[in-house]
Amino acid sequence: MKLAKLTIQAFGPFAGTETIDFTALGNTPLFLINGQTGAGKSTILDAICFALYGETTGGDREATDMRSDLADITLLTEVELEFSLGTNRYRVKRLPKQERPSNRGGGMVTQNPQASLYRLAIDGNADELLEAQKVTTVTSIIKGVIGLEVEQFRQVMVLPQGKFRQILLASSGER
Repeated sequence: MKLAKLTIQAFGPFAGTETIDFTALGNTPLFLINGQTGAGKSTILDAICFALYGETTGGDREATDMRSDLADITLLTEVELEFSLGTNRYRVKRLPKQERPSNRGGGMVTQNPQASLYRLAIDGNADELLEAQKVTTVTSIIKGVIGLEVEQFRQVMVLPQGKFRQILLASSGER
């Protein structure tokens, strides 16, 4: 799996919309997310995991807790990830359950979680919509495409802070 682009909106410490273009790294298979404490490194990993599975990398934060306290009330929390696997390229977009201003009158309403998944056209044809709304269907398709459950993805693709020693000492079966 190769990441192409991550867009985070009103997610974690990111009050606005931020985009990370992973294609700028070239064909490098590994990269380091580096920065000062509190800069949002873990949030980037949470956003990738959330986009794919609807869950964060674990620990103290749930997906519904990832709304930025600093975001404008009218800006919905959402994450969009483009990635490729083999010869296919995909775009997944997710919105967690959140409160938003009502479209009619005042007050707030609950925005239910949403997800959409596209297989992106490489040859100039139209993108293929694989799912437009259902969170569980998008998650199932992603699991099939990537071949990993969320727990496996966390362990194999994301090395959580403070878990390096645990992984080093784990038996091969546990790894």
